[in-house]
Amino acid sequence: MNWNVFSNTDLIEHLGWTLVHSLWQFALVAVVLWVILNVLRSGPANVRYVLSVGALAFAVALPVATFLQVSEPARATLAALREAPKAEDVASDYIPGSSPVTGERFANRNGQQPAFGDDGFESLANLRAFVARQFPVLFPFAVAIWLLGVAVFSLRLAGGVFHLRRLKNTEIGPLDGEWNRRFAELCRTLKVDRTVKIVKSNLLETPIAVGVVKPMILVPAALFLQVDPRQLESIIAHELVHIRRLDPLVSIVQGIAETLFFYHPCLWWISRQVKREREFAADAAVVELFADDRVVYATALANLEEIRLTAKTNAPSIAAAANGGNLMQRINRILNGKTEIPRANSAWSAGLAVALISAVLLAVFSFSPGALVNAQRKPKDRKIAIGFVGIPPVDRSENPPKDADATARLIIAKLQQHQVPAIGFLTGGLVSDGEKLFPVRANIVRLWRDAGLEVGIGNFRHIWFYNTPYDDFVAGVEKNEAVAKKILGEKGLPLRYFSYPYLNTGKSIADRDRFESWLAGQGLRSAKYTIDNQEWMYSYAYDMARNDNDVNTMTEIRVAFVKYMDKMFDHYEAYSQEMFGRQIPQTMVLTPSRLVADSADDLFGMIRNRGYSFVSMDDALADDAYKTPENMFGQFGNSWFERWTYSQGKKLRDEPKVDESVEKIWQEKKPKS
Repeated sequence: MNWNVFSNTDLIEHLGWTLVHSLWQFALVAVVLWVILNVLRSGPANVRYVLSVGALAFAVALPVATFLQVSEPARATLAALREAPKAEDVASDYIPGSSPVTGERFANRNGQQPAFGDDGFESLANLRAFVARQFPVLFPFAVAIWLLGVAVFSLRLAGGVFHLRRLKNTEIGPLDGEWNRRFAELCRTLKVDRTVKIVKSNLLETPIAVGVVKPMILVPAALFLQVDPRQLESIIAHELVHIRRLDPLVSIVQGIAETLFFYHPCLWWISRQVKREREFAADAAVVELFADDRVVYATALANLEEIRLTAKTNAPSIAAAANGGNLMQRINRILNGKTEIPRANSAWSAGLAVALISAVLLAVFSFSPGALVNAQRKPKDRKIAIGFVGIPPVDRSENPPKDADATARLIIAKLQQHQVPAIGFLTGGLVSDGEKLFPVRANIVRLWRDAGLEVGIGNFRHIWFYNTPYDDFVAGVEKNEAVAKKILGEKGLPLRYFSYPYLNTGKSIADRDRFESWLAGQGLRSAKYTIDNQEWMYSYAYDMARNDNDVNTMTEIRVAFVKYMDKMFDHYEAYSQEMFGRQIPQTMVLTPSRLVADSADDLFGMIRNRGYSFVSMDDALADDAYKTPENMFGQFGNSWFERWTYSQGKKLRDEPKVDESVEKIWQEKKPKS
């Protein structure tokens, strides 16, 4: 696989963030388990074991949950794909001579967002954002190393499984009648309801319990001669306890966890606690059964360890063996009848203290990649409304807009899947000549309407208010209004919203106020976008790559686009916090492009991961923040955060820069005016 494609794959970034988060997650789980086990030193052994297994399961579940959260993989949208044309029929782009949606920007904006303030780090939030932007650069290497490690440890796990399989099927034999009777009696006494097979083995030196579906106990044939029958009976009882509690299954889970998360010492420590507490819990069950003679069981364990040391063999790590754990601690507890577990040694105490500190630091610096102004990753009250300018999607082709139709269907399907109540603002000149409707393009608007998505209007032509006489601009909006009402009237739906082309509100405050008054008279309200962006430039570059069937460049642009949008959220959230001291409901403008359709899962997933829920434009604009006065006018098109800031005489923030490769494509291939 090409390294550039590999390093820019969404999966790599998702795995990278999962690995980063696992560093503090495992450390935190280990510290909590260490505290609990020390508090419950005198508690029942089985309780400590259950808690240890629970900690292991929780630790393993955290990275899985993290991966699902950061990736939010999309379900296939079959209905939309059925309508999509083949690649050779595709030709999606902008109409010749058209301009970007958001138009020109302020001349004094350099297009960069610094990670550092003028006097060093402005805040911890800035530092976190800086670190979050640096991590992804290392992700391809980290994921490659992780995959290599998993491969190596998988060989270790596979070797253990192969060894167990060999032990279960090679040089084994049945027990004699007396031992079969004793074993059946032990099963009844310990209330083992499952069918358990017991055999003699010539390849083992210590008994082991294996198997989940068909459990089996393997007893070294030599033990029947080397150990007192009563002692051997207690050892077999120990293995039966393991089977009764499904310990072989837990051992398999441990093996898988140690393979996937081989890099984390805290995961290994948790796994060791599971093994340690498992043996203590099994011992407690056996002691309860042999309460009249603890010495028998303790002696059996000591003899078993002596035999093992003499033979210099160990049971496979994924098998439950009677001589596992710290043998001296176990024998001491059996003989003295104590349940208290000694405190962990000072080295582990210090190590877990360091782990706790690391967990806190990593939680601070990596849990919220992209949240610049809030300490929490997912506040509960963030909202965002989205407007698409404009519908239907545009293309260059003189043929019927098959690609525009397919793009619209994909976007509609993604909006429904992610429950985004977006508004699509109609550009009437694309669907009508002013009198009759163009069937294919008009049907795209109907698809949007029939999907339950609201339809608003811009101008009949996507033109600058600044460059257009007031009366001509109003006439264009009236013409567009007539087209929209014709389509909406088919279903008896109202027309409620207007969107300024290029976010330009005219050449004077008087014109803007006069036009707003006219809108109100028509029952219309203008949309105020707080999150403007250069998505159109990425979409243009993406369309160029699609036209060339350049899959690698398309992949790179999708990844770059979502990262860019993440930075734009940082940018505008900083405005919100600075201006209002909170995160107001945001409104964002996009184009209905194929890039947005193809990136929808990642884009909307990123937005949700930042703590946003998708709401209607009504809901967002109902916030008092949108009553903030602004007096900006001129030839520029800007977001309302920038308008409010400008009107208050404050300095605008430097905006995140478009990727150089994307801007280069625009400069080299943009349509000539």
